[in-house]
This record gives sequence, C-alpha cells and structure tokens, in this order.
Amino acid sequence: MEEISLFSVYSHGTHVAGILTAGNPYARIVTGRMTFDWKMIPDPCPSRAQIERDIAAAYDYVNFFKKHQVRVVNMSWSGSVKGLEDALEKCGIGKNVDDRKKTAREWFDAGKDGLEKAILSAPNILFVAAAGNSNTDASFDESIPASLRAPNLLTVAAVDKAGDEVSFTSYGPTVVVAANGYEVESYIPGGSRLKMSGTSMASPNAANLAAKILTVNPKLQPPQVIDIIRKTAENSADGRRYLIHPKKAVAAAATM
Repeated sequence: MEEISLFSVYSHGTHVAGILTAGNPYARIVTGRMTFDWKMIPDPCPSRAQIERDIAAAYDYVNFFKKHQVRVVNMSWSGSVKGLEDALEKCGIGKNVDDRKKTAREWFDAGKDGLEKAILSAPNILFVAAAGNSNTDASFDESIPASLRAPNLLTVAAVDKAGDEVSFTSYGPTVVVAANGYEVESYIPGGSRLKMSGTSMASPNAANLAAKILTVNPKLQPPQVIDIIRKTAENSADGRRYLIHPKKAVAAAATM
C-alpha cells in the first residue's frame, strides 16, 4: 500500500501539469510544490507548530505566485478535519476520541482560516480546486480548499467522457462546474503517458480552460472568468451537473 501511495504522490504533479498545459502553447508553468506523506503512519505527525508552518506556507505560496505574475493556480489536493483526526489517532496523540476531535477542530479551523485569507489576499489570481474523491458533500465534510468560498475560487467535480457523474466525485454547494476526471491521459515523470482518474484530473481541465480564456482576453479578472465558464457550461439532462464547454467559453471570452 505504501508503494502504491508513493507512486501516486510521485507522479501526481507531473500528470496534473500535463493536463494544465494541453493545447495551449502559450502556457507557462510556475510550480508551488506540496509534498504529501505516503506512509501508513504520518511522518511527521500533526502538531500545532506544523499547522502554523502550513499557514505561513500558504502565504508564501501566494506571494510567490504574485511575484511571478501567475494568473491561474490549480489545487489538486484536499484536507479535512476528519483526516486530521485520523492522523492524530495513527500517531497516538490525544487522551481519547473526544480529545482528538477537540484538538483536530482547533487546528483545522486555524489552518482553514489561514488558507482562505491567503487566497483572498490575491484577488487577481484565479484558484481552481478539486472537489474531492469521497463521494460526499465537500461542504458537509469541510474539505479544503473545496469547501471555501471566495470570489476568485472555482471548485470542480469529475465526470467521465460521456458527461456522467463518476462514482467517486464529491459535490455540494461550492462545486460550480464539472470536467472530465475519468481515465484522463497525461504525462508522468520520465515522459511516459498514463491514464489516471480523480477530481485531481478534473480540476486542471478547468484550469486549462481558464488559462485559454485569459490567453484570448488577458484583461479579464477571476470573477469574470468564473462567470464565463459557468454561463457557457452545459447543463446535464438530470439538471445536477454543469459541464465545462471549452469552445463556447473561449469564444465568449474573445468577444468581451
């Protein structure tokens, strides 16, 4: 299990980057690397000091993006208060379940607030978030960044190539549109290509579209880009999903 997790973490960023830049020769990549643990027992274990470092890192990332004039940031990652509780349990931290819940809530709320403020501090950057792969309401689960609300944040669910909702995708009131996240082919380290599934693959499909919109109309601001993507999306037959429509969106942006 650790080896499978290690490969997933190792190849994830490259795969996402390939989706981000597909079909856009004008795209340039600025990498804000996040390293996730791949071991069964978290290493390092959670701590208040680590949460404070995470908050500081969120601002460092955003300031780095500002410095390099980044317009679109893809966020194919997630965290939740339940995930933090599980990590505390695996590390043997806390007297009992209630104690761990209290600690996780305190630390999670601090981290969530810090991340949200960091995103809001960059109103000229569009942040695109993966909805999550838990088949649950991202807002109910308090998944971050998917459950955050900001005028410069777009959260994306996953569908298959037919536009049908995949079994793993999360959903909820903060999820604005859906994009292909099933068996998406892209690069992995070394240059080979591999198909992967997840909202991690749907999010960069939407970020790719946002970058193309800004290529044809660089004057647009994040709320305008989100509005174009939402208004040109196609509603599914059951009315539950809004599927991104790249051609319509780019054409609409070019006429504004």
